[in-house]
Amino acid sequence: RRVLIWNTPAHLMDKDPHKGYCIPYGAAALEAIGKKTGAFEPVVSGDLALYLPESIRQFDAIVMNNSSGPWITPTDADLAGDAFKKHGPDKSTVESVLRRSLLDFITNGGGVVAVHYAIAANAQWPEFKELFGAKFTGHPWNEDIAVTVEEPNHPLVAAFGGKDFRIADEIYEYGPPYDRSKLRVLLSLDPAHSNMGVKWINRKDNDFALAWVKSYGKGHVFNTSFGHRTEIFWDPHVLQFYLDAVQFAAGDLDAPMAPRNGRPVRHIPGTEPAPGSAGFVSLFNGRDLAGWDGDSRIWKVRDGTLIGETTSEVRVTENNFLIWKDEV
Repeated sequence: RRVLIWNTPAHLMDKDPHKGYCIPYGAAALEAIGKKTGAFEPVVSGDLALYLPESIRQFDAIVMNNSSGPWITPTDADLAGDAFKKHGPDKSTVESVLRRSLLDFITNGGGVVAVHYAIAANAQWPEFKELFGAKFTGHPWNEDIAVTVEEPNHPLVAAFGGKDFRIADEIYEYGPPYDRSKLRVLLSLDPAHSNMGVKWINRKDNDFALAWVKSYGKGHVFNTSFGHRTEIFWDPHVLQFYLDAVQFAAGDLDAPMAPRNGRPVRHIPGTEPAPGSAGFVSLFNGRDLAGWDGDSRIWKVRDGTLIGETTSEVRVTENNFLIWKDEV
């Protein structure tokens, strides 16, 4: 298998917010897993000519490695090249050819993986958002968050052992055309165990997908929010996750893509109205420590009251706190 590791083209790289860390680290990691495992031959490039119809067919899949900006639009320098000249006399005509070439590639059975910011590229191209099934609307989190593995037996989350986990990264929020009835969500943020007091959260339904798959014609589409912090690219679980995604996109790993019915039902601490106090919410439910983080040997609930207690066996030598999970 041959896989294009697509980086932001040179003329856009100076303005790319990820030029100094995510992109070079991601390119190195993706190239390494391809070569080390032998699963695919990686071709790392930012040469737009590779998207021309006669060139794109050499690949089985494309990984968009935090590629950003209107990269599907050719430059004047591109148009001066022989490869582009035969596809039209002007920028608009050639861009139309490039757009059609990518969509046809996937429709006819090719695959594409979008890593982190790649989904936000080509804002001028509505079909690009439709291809991936969502629009990037912001990154409320850049911290440790809790992740729900929505489908523990799905082949593309095997890297996480079928168990919920925590990860520190810049975490995205997505908007229209995001629709669970049109894609299959694999991972999502668990608001019950993540900081929901951060600014810039726009969704009101607490549906924060972090990875999903979908079909596009005969092709395979994969998107994940993970891929901002540099340490992500040497996390063995994430690298296996990426490898599985590439093999899925290339057609070597069979995995369900059809949308699932329903979504995880979560009780989110700190959302229940406080009795008798209009406009306030209850942070303590009177039953347990849901929403609170502290040493369980010391902190407990007794008779509807939060108790911090030391004993001769359980001692403290410094301040010990019970902390609410959200910024308030």
